[in-house]
Amino acid sequence: MTITDIIQNKRFKNYYDIHIDGEYMFFVTYKELKFLKLKINDDITEEFLQKIYREYIISRAKNRALRLLTRKDMTRKEIIQKLKLTGYNDYVTNKIILFLEEYNFINDKKYVEKYVNYNQKRKSVKKIGMELTQKGISKDTINEYIENIDFCEEENAYNLLYKKYKNVDTIDNKIKRRMIGYLMRKGYNYSLINKVIDQFMRKKNLTNT
Repeated sequence: MTITDIIQNKRFKNYYDIHIDGEYMFFVTYKELKFLKLKINDDITEEFLQKIYREYIISRAKNRALRLLTRKDMTRKEIIQKLKLTGYNDYVTNKIILFLEEYNFINDKKYVEKYVNYNQKRKSVKKIGMELTQKGISKDTINEYIENIDFCEEENAYNLLYKKYKNVDTIDNKIKRRMIGYLMRKGYNYSLINKVIDQFMRKKNLTNT
């Protein structure tokens, strides 16, 4: 294996991207670059490459992942995306994911449970499912949890509408369109939205008479 290029990182000027046999492999700091004596056209053994991964790259990637997780819960896919965006290759990323899963720092099933419990009265089942899918959760994992939750979508949609529009005195067509748009963004279907709006308006009229 031969170091074919060493390029200063465009985003982080103190980092240098190391290319081996024409392929990007990892990045190091300027201090590490000098300490390891990495130079273009130098041959590098597999043993030395693994030493660099073990003592510099993987430990740095691990710290990066743990810092991300101290800010908020993340899914497996989200962590992978963040690590790759930082500049870690598949080899390093897979090592970090195995570590995080082994010590239960990430757990997609637990993530689904917390996400659903937090959002079940704020969004429709459909909306929650779509958002979890975008976060990289499998449909089987989503359905496994959602099917065991007693969602009352009509009641939840009504409560959302009431909270937002309870102080509105007159509901004209413009306000009604806003109501429809508001609940549609929450993921509720059109027929349920119309039903809930009718209920809200009837109760509103009874209150005002």
